[in-house]
Amino acid sequence: MNAASRFACLTYHTIGEAKSQYAVSERQLRCHLALLKAEAYAGEGFEELETRLQSGQGVPHRYVVLTCDDGHESAMRAADLLERYGFRATFFVTRDRCLRRSGFVRGTDIQELRRRGFSLGTHGTTHRPLTFLTKERCIAEIEESREWLEDLLGEQVRYIAAPGGFIDDRVTQLAQQHGYVLTGTCTEWMNSFESMNLPAEVNRVNVRQQFSNEAFRRIIQGQLSFYVRRRIRAASLWMPKQVSAWLRRVSK
Repeated sequence: MNAASRFACLTYHTIGEAKSQYAVSERQLRCHLALLKAEAYAGEGFEELETRLQSGQGVPHRYVVLTCDDGHESAMRAADLLERYGFRATFFVTRDRCLRRSGFVRGTDIQELRRRGFSLGTHGTTHRPLTFLTKERCIAEIEESREWLEDLLGEQVRYIAAPGGFIDDRVTQLAQQHGYVLTGTCTEWMNSFESMNLPAEVNRVNVRQQFSNEAFRRIIQGQLSFYVRRRIRAASLWMPKQVSAWLRRVSK
C-alpha cells in the first residue's frame, strides 16, 4: 500500500467537560487542531473526500478527514474552532435528538453549519443500532433521517454514519441503495484512498477523552501498533456490544 494514500478519519462527539469518554474538552480539541496545523495536515470532510474520489486527484501526503457525530449543541463550538484553524468537517446529526431533546442543535444551527461550508450527513432517525433492526425498520431509519435533513437543507444528502458503530454488509448495502455515497463506520483503521471507489465506507477513529496528545499523533500518523491494539480491543468488546443491543431491542 502506498503510504501517501493512507489517511485517518477522526470522529468527535461532545466538546466540553462532561465525564463521558467521548467528551473532548475544548482545550484538547484546540491542541489537536493546532498539531494538525503545525504539521501541515489538510483537514477535510466527506464532501471534499467525495470530490477527490470523483476526480481521482488523490489526497495530500498529510491528510485527515474530520467528523462530528450526534448533533450535540457543542458542535457549533467545534465549528468555530475548525474555521479558526482552516479545516472542514462533516457533522452527522440524529433526527429525533435534534427535533426533541434539549442540548442538541436545531434546524437553524444545521442550516448555519451548511452556510459556513461544512457538510452534513445523517446519523439515523432515533440512533438505534441498525444491525438489530428489521430490514423495513432499518430502511425507515435511513430514509426518514435523510428526508428530514434534505428538507432542511434544500439539497441532496449523500453521507451517513452508522449510530454506535453498528454496521454490517446489509446496512452498507441498504445505505448505498438509498443514495448514500459515503458511509462512516467505527472500524478503527486507516483508510487507503487508492483502494476506495464510490460508493465507499470510511473507517473512523472515535477520539476519546483519555487519549493523550501522543496517542493523537499516532492516530494521524497511522502507527500500526496503535491500530492493532484498537482492533484487539474492539474484538474483545464485540460480543457484549451485540448482546447489549439485542437486549435493548427486545425490551422495547
